[in-house]
Amino acid sequence: MKSENDLLSIVLPVYNFFSFQSKAASNHSNNVDSLFIFLVWSSFAIFLAVVLPMLWFCIRYRKCNNYNVAESQNSGNNILEVIWTIVPILYVAVLFVWGFYGHLRLSLPPSTSKELKIIGQKWMWSVSYIDEEITVSGQGVVIGIPLNQPVKLTMSSQDVIHSFSVPNFRVKQDVVPGRYTTLWFKANKLGEYPVFCAEYCGDQHSRMLAKMKVMSKTEFTKWILLKKTSRVNLTPKQLGSKLYKSKGCIACHSIDGSHGIAPSFKHCYGSVHELADGTKIEVNDTRIREKLLEPRKDITKGFSPVMPSFKGQLSEKEIIGIIEYIKSIK
Repeated sequence: MKSENDLLSIVLPVYNFFSFQSKAASNHSNNVDSLFIFLVWSSFAIFLAVVLPMLWFCIRYRKCNNYNVAESQNSGNNILEVIWTIVPILYVAVLFVWGFYGHLRLSLPPSTSKELKIIGQKWMWSVSYIDEEITVSGQGVVIGIPLNQPVKLTMSSQDVIHSFSVPNFRVKQDVVPGRYTTLWFKANKLGEYPVFCAEYCGDQHSRMLAKMKVMSKTEFTKWILLKKTSRVNLTPKQLGSKLYKSKGCIACHSIDGSHGIAPSFKHCYGSVHELADGTKIEVNDTRIREKLLEPRKDITKGFSPVMPSFKGQLSEKEIIGIIEYIKSIK
């Protein structure tokens, strides 16, 4: 490591060790950062305004001996009481109006926004581009977006609560099973920015990472075309190998025979699995297809039903590719 900043950049998307915030890269940054800085310095000022007089009073009016007698005793001060009532009310009112204005900006995407559908699941993000009809997914997936164009994210979860967070864009939103949540932003600086899951979601929570890549419109068009054509010439086995990583299978299913929270793919095809109810079933094309589309059905003995459903996320060609890949692992 050349400096402490290089070490810090591995953990947080900041460029200075003493930075209050990560590098700003969206239209929300100015308002969020201004409110944050105001809160920091006003809280510091309030702390000093309370603590310093308190320390002074403790020292100045401390009891020096047992014969000290107060020269006078005031029962109250109306002016002082009005001041310390009105000032906090005004302070909280400023914070409320400022925060509510920021909330409205974050909650109301423009009608011209490009819409992306995002599904969170243990432990990856799956992103569907509605207009372009493509999907990218997997741990460490790159999410391409065009520069200076509003982007609306419509998000849901297939298992537990996740939270989609892009610190550089100053956006974070919980991703909840059984409902849709949204957020929007307009990236105004080219580059790659880390995406985190900000809600603990299991033992591989820290690996639920992605990158938001901001590109010029020309570069974005080329990126979309590349994604559309990248799978055209792959054999079913090659496609399955690619999906094994991009769809998050690698997080639970090993290919070396070791068992984690799910059965290993090694020697899996053609073997016989015992189900939770004691019956036995052969792992064949039909069994693999059913587990991809209805994973909570016929649970294998000794394993928890934590696998998410890929119904609506995999084409018939992709299902065949996964089957052929599992067949090949011997």
